[in-house]
Amino acid sequence: MYKSYYGMNTNPFIKEETNKYPFESNDYNEVINRLNYIKEINGIGIFYGENGLGKTYVIKSFIDSLNKDLYKIIYINSKLNSTVFDFLNNIAKELDLDTGNCYKTELTDNIQKEIIRIVTQEKMKVIVIIDDAHLLKREILLNLKILYDFEINTKDYVTLVLVGQEELKIELSKPIHNSLKQRINTNYKLNGLSRKEVKEYISTRLEIVNSNKEIFTEEALNTLYSCSKSSIRRLNTLIINCLMLGSQIDKPVIDEEIVKLAKGEMDLK
Repeated sequence: MYKSYYGMNTNPFIKEETNKYPFESNDYNEVINRLNYIKEINGIGIFYGENGLGKTYVIKSFIDSLNKDLYKIIYINSKLNSTVFDFLNNIAKELDLDTGNCYKTELTDNIQKEIIRIVTQEKMKVIVIIDDAHLLKREILLNLKILYDFEINTKDYVTLVLVGQEELKIELSKPIHNSLKQRINTNYKLNGLSRKEVKEYISTRLEIVNSNKEIFTEEALNTLYSCSKSSIRRLNTLIINCLMLGSQIDKPVIDEEIVKLAKGEMDLK
């Protein structure tokens, strides 16, 4: 109902639609530029920030931009890795290896051999992306060396991307991780949308669905920025709530009060 009320042919603020048309915020461009840099040098990049700032969104946009004939992408979610063997096993599966009853040393050896084969014979670059990396246990972080420490060769075979919350950087700053820390080429903290970007984001999303109405007052836009706390995820939810509330009470233009009501429906006391 609210879509037709505000002259929209679809909802541009739901996940399916936002993924189709990436908003190139400062964070987005900074992360993409760094990802393109480390993929050229087979480097290591760390990207961290609070929940809802768009980390996974940018990473998936980067993956979608790559030629799958030239890049072998291994995407690992840390939530599925409770042990070192789970982690190795998941990488092996992504490489289409038969893990069978392999021991850890054999599994490690097979992974490295397959990566070398992909790089040298298939002429592809290998990119390993670990999402929610702040959830990785210390033992797993220490075993990441199999992706950058190939004893038979000093060549770098893998681009390694670690994505997570700030706890990731705190953990990696500890002396026990010096081997990995010394190899990091770039680390970037996402800060979320600025006040100006919130306004630009809303404007561009509405243009995508051919809505030329001025739906939000200037005060409403400022309040959306304050209430969203720079989180694009929270902003999308706020906007959808505003649109539903506005249509229910017959408000063709959403003001500051509706934004506050929408925020109240989201917050748990």
